[in-house]
Amino acid sequence: MRAQSNEGTKGPIRIVETVRQTGGDPVRDATSPATATATVSTSPSTSTSASPPTTHQRARYALTSRVGRDAELADLKARAAAPNGQILTLTGPVGVGKSRLASALFEQISGDFADGGRYVELDTLRLADTDPDGGLARAVAEALELAPAPDRADGAPLDLLREYLGGRDFLLVLDCGNRPPRGVAELWEAVAAAARRLCLLTVGTQVLGMYGEHRVPLFPLAVPTPHDTADLGRLGQVDSVRLLVDRTKAVRPGFRLTHENRETVAKLCQVLDGLPLSIELAASRLKVSSPRALLDELSADTGTGAGTATRTDPGAGVDTLGLPPEAVELLVRLGVFTESFGVAEAAGVFELPLDVTRQALEEMVDHSALLTEEQRDGSIRFWMLRSSRAQALAHLGRQDALGPVRADHAVFFVRQLHGIRKQLEGPGQAAALEQFGHWHQDVLAALEFLVETGNGEAVATLATAAQPYWLLRGEVESATHWLSAAVRLGTERLRVRLATLEALGEALLLTDDPAGAKPWLDEALAAYTELADGPGIATVRRHLARLAQIQRNLPAAENLLTLVLADLDPRGGDQCCRGAVLARLAEVRRDRGDAASAVRHATEAVRLFERAEDARSAARVKLTLAGLTGAQGDYDRAEQLACRALLSLHDRGDLPEVARGLAVLAELLTHKYGRTAAVWERAARLLGAADALRRRVGDTLAGQPGAVGRTLLGQVGERMGRSAFDTAWQEGGRCTPGEAVALALALIEPPEHRPRHTDLVGSLTRREHEVAMLVTEGLTNREVARRLGIAEWTAVNHMRKVMQKLGCTSRVQVAGRMLRPLDQGTAAPAAAGGRG
Repeated sequence: MRAQSNEGTKGPIRIVETVRQTGGDPVRDATSPATATATVSTSPSTSTSASPPTTHQRARYALTSRVGRDAELADLKARAAAPNGQILTLTGPVGVGKSRLASALFEQISGDFADGGRYVELDTLRLADTDPDGGLARAVAEALELAPAPDRADGAPLDLLREYLGGRDFLLVLDCGNRPPRGVAELWEAVAAAARRLCLLTVGTQVLGMYGEHRVPLFPLAVPTPHDTADLGRLGQVDSVRLLVDRTKAVRPGFRLTHENRETVAKLCQVLDGLPLSIELAASRLKVSSPRALLDELSADTGTGAGTATRTDPGAGVDTLGLPPEAVELLVRLGVFTESFGVAEAAGVFELPLDVTRQALEEMVDHSALLTEEQRDGSIRFWMLRSSRAQALAHLGRQDALGPVRADHAVFFVRQLHGIRKQLEGPGQAAALEQFGHWHQDVLAALEFLVETGNGEAVATLATAAQPYWLLRGEVESATHWLSAAVRLGTERLRVRLATLEALGEALLLTDDPAGAKPWLDEALAAYTELADGPGIATVRRHLARLAQIQRNLPAAENLLTLVLADLDPRGGDQCCRGAVLARLAEVRRDRGDAASAVRHATEAVRLFERAEDARSAARVKLTLAGLTGAQGDYDRAEQLACRALLSLHDRGDLPEVARGLAVLAELLTHKYGRTAAVWERAARLLGAADALRRRVGDTLAGQPGAVGRTLLGQVGERMGRSAFDTAWQEGGRCTPGEAVALALALIEPPEHRPRHTDLVGSLTRREHEVAMLVTEGLTNREVARRLGIAEWTAVNHMRKVMQKLGCTSRVQVAGRMLRPLDQGTAAPAAAGGRG
């Protein structure tokens, strides 16, 4: 790299050749001249001392791989290229790879600055604490090898830096290590105005807190999800796994990711928080250890992860964090949250004012004690590294404060979850489900604590409130486990016990032994009857009707549902209950062969649910109605109903019903488009996805259309051939729910109507082009609709037309097509012909 000369500026101008230092000996580029630096003075009255090389003090990371940081590096490069210079602060927890990223940035862009740059590692310098700025300016001047001119007896460090940077185009990286960035603001204010362009990048755990600063947070590498772990190919692409495998192979060449070790490797990356330093240290230990043995060691050592240089005691880490004592005290107590939390949760658990809590959390983020994650609605949630959380809990245990903090945590979630349960039956259900998704792990932690303390009443209240969410997520096992624990512990209040029995009975209907629900439901029905509790009686009879339907006792199911309808006031307030009964009765009538009555009941149920703005329940009934409409030969309306229902259920995370929707659409597709082989292949993939999802969340037989089952599987298998069917089935089983839904909603057209390989993007209408471009930003159909001010279903229709015109089968393919509009086969002729 050769820095360019800038004539006409004040002060000496340095022309610099790149000099890399390894082990203290400079190694020059073979093409560099023998003399590395030369000084040119544009003013005879000014001079400088020895000329510094524009390189690191030492190259620390050149021999190790950089995995998963391409996006962050590109972002930093774009920010650093600003024409007028700026202050960048690269922050993050210890071990996240800040120095490595800054080092890579310096190597790649220092040559873009006319006068080069300098990477200064403050941990390697002696800083004089007696100076007002903590010795920073003096240390930087020494690192740049600046000294006062011979005709000046002395020179203040800031004056030397100001003179040196005067009129220059320069990159200065200050790697603070674990030091607080004391004095950086003063240094910038003193020298920035003198430089023609100065980019200052500080690297450390703390922000500067000065005007004009651009914070660039660096987060841990992505860790595997359960879905990633289930697919070996997908798991190998997760950044933390890639780094662990890469660094392990460096010391153990025969190591590889296998079906046998994939779960252990995934868990290792999770335990190590995705921190690159922790992962590399763990990889060095895998040289002579198995992943399982190392995981057991790390799990036993709750204080650190693979020897990472982390704080040993959060309660004594004030100097390390730079936080005041009261902030450290709150930080330690925040360890009680198992996953992410918001400002409201932190304030609620510890009974603090919102503004005080918000300010404290902001300070912790500024010191990298907490990390943040952006939410779709623009809010922020906070989370703590596993190692830091373990240390915090250990500290609370030593102070005998863990029990009271866990009690406050449990009380808060009992109150909050019970309060939002009713939102599942109204317009706020999507927000309630999303909130429960954030709270789920904390709810489980609260239940564990309440069971440990033997508080059956609180366990029953919390588990009953959580039961609808568990069933929606397909986590029937969690529901039955905690509700059974509540029954076992016992409750003092009869109403609490009855609600628990009712919830437990409903959950057991979705297990392999639905008959196990009957004793609990019978007990609840007897008690509600004695209390003359009409709503309670109606709900339990509805559950018993479902049990009868599962057991194929359709007359008994219809009789129970008819009794419930007779007791309900058609003009009463509980329209959702009436809708639920009619929806179940529609299924029973369908199974008994009375299609006309089934359609009538299902249509009325949809109307009642939509009036109550219960979109999820309405979508469930629309799936039933779609099956009935398809059986009558109206495939267009059936497909429209099923697509709308599937989209709504997926958006609300109703996984059991998503599985049913995939099967319903697979059947409709074979009836409507069954002349092409591609349709049968798609049907097989949808059925494979539905089966995998159903096995994951529980097989709900009640409500499944009779035609969706072995008969359909047999037809698809016979049409495709066993080998092709098995391949498509397995491909479907590897799909995420989102991928399966996208496959189901993709428009199907006969081969002769598919677009030719020309400029496909040009065939889109203006609105379709807008929708497609928003998809490239990662927006969902709902978010696209909100952005454009259109209905969600309209956005879905536009999306399907976009897929048809572009020849795509997924949103990912649409995004790729929009970012690369022309097929490779047509791009070259266009260029050759000079087409504009």
